[in-house]
Amino acid sequence: MEELRSTEALDTEIRNDARRKAGKILEKAEESAGALLADVDKKVQEAVDAARQSSRSRLALYEKNINASLPLEKERRLVSYIHNAVIEAMNAYFDGLGEAKRLDIIRGLVERSRTVLSGTEVHALAVGIDVAAAEKMLRKLLGASLLSCKAGDSQMLMDETVPGFTRREGLVLRSADGQIVCRLTLDEKVKEILDTQRAELASTLFCGRLPE
Repeated sequence: MEELRSTEALDTEIRNDARRKAGKILEKAEESAGALLADVDKKVQEAVDAARQSSRSRLALYEKNINASLPLEKERRLVSYIHNAVIEAMNAYFDGLGEAKRLDIIRGLVERSRTVLSGTEVHALAVGIDVAAAEKMLRKLLGASLLSCKAGDSQMLMDETVPGFTRREGLVLRSADGQIVCRLTLDEKVKEILDTQRAELASTLFCGRLPE
């Protein structure tokens, strides 16, 4: 009997020791879990803060770029507006001149090209203007150097047009050997005017007060 009681006591002690050890293990596990959860919460909060900071930085950069581009866009629109207004005024001006005066402008271009064409026989194509009137004018300026004058297609002038300007009128003079080609058109005259008098035209058009 004594031996049986000793065995039971030993068994009880072993169980109690196991429970104590299990309790300690459980406590450590709970402490570790708590630490892990706290670390997870910390990392989550850090990630949230980093995301917010990144968003604020991107927003600030976006606003900076927008604010920087606004003056340039405003200036571009202003330049485009003034240019279009000048071109509309040029269209109205040339429309009101009449055929004879427009031909006279082209005549001035031919006169300036006589040095280049001196001693050269040429063929002429009249685009958008009366062929007979163009030939008569060219005969006076070029004499026997003019070999022919025929009607030309407006597509011949499309590569050198002024955007927005609507009149495709002028002469294409080509030397007999094909070495010299002169395009003497209203578009060329408009380009010349814009190159030398754009600011003056814009100021006059807006009565000295350009839009801002």
